[in-house]
Amino acid sequence: MVRRRWLVATVLVVVALIAVGCQRPQAQQPAAPAKPASQVPDLGGQTVRVATDATYPPFEMLDKDKNIVGYDIDLINNICQLANCKLDIKSTAWDGIFPALQKGDYDTVISGVTITAERAKTMDFSEAYMDVGQVVLVRADETRINGVDDLADKSVAVQRGTTNAEAATNFQKQKKVKTVKQFPTFDLAVKALLNKDVDAVIIDNTAASGYMGTNPDKLKVAGEKFTSEGLGIVVRKGDTKLQSAFNAALKELKDNGILENLYQKWFVEWKPS
Repeated sequence: MVRRRWLVATVLVVVALIAVGCQRPQAQQPAAPAKPASQVPDLGGQTVRVATDATYPPFEMLDKDKNIVGYDIDLINNICQLANCKLDIKSTAWDGIFPALQKGDYDTVISGVTITAERAKTMDFSEAYMDVGQVVLVRADETRINGVDDLADKSVAVQRGTTNAEAATNFQKQKKVKTVKQFPTFDLAVKALLNKDVDAVIIDNTAASGYMGTNPDKLKVAGEKFTSEGLGIVVRKGDTKLQSAFNAALKELKDNGILENLYQKWFVEWKPS
């Protein structure tokens, strides 16, 4: 009886060993790829004082509750999320925005600022975050102006201190524009156009789209872009700490698709309320 039990136990052990040996080894699951570490410098919770001219839709503007909103505002918020900084954003008149930066009232300017060699002599820029071009904005019923070559006997409006004002002034010197009227904001320049005080506004194509959105069926672009320019975030000359953080964040936002999403939000889907 004992021998029979021993024999049964022995058979069971052999069967179990055979079963284990016949099992197929399980394929090892590959480990999930590690998320790459952010290359954006950590600003340690620093408060960054931001100047913007909130009269330039859809880059920056005031909503119905007087909050500053727009493409540039979303962009700098996303940058600060990556760089670990806090924002103190103020709307400032364009005429004094760069002197206020240089004086130390602000740490940075984001306001649809075109990168130019002349400006780079006294301030530093991030890498370009958007490519734009200047265009001729006219009333929707305009038939005499089909582009920049039709302005020789026309009056144009621009915002003072912009590359658009520089272009218009150069055209006037070359007798390609008759009269140039400069305003403190593009809001006023566009209002002059709608009131028929001027024949056209020279403005960046992206801002032209914004004003066509806020004035539906009243404005149009005549012709094509006649320049190619980059927009950048401005910091004081020599502020490599902010400049480096902004550049690294912009690269990450471009690589992860957020920069494109912001463009779609503000320049494709946005409709003025």
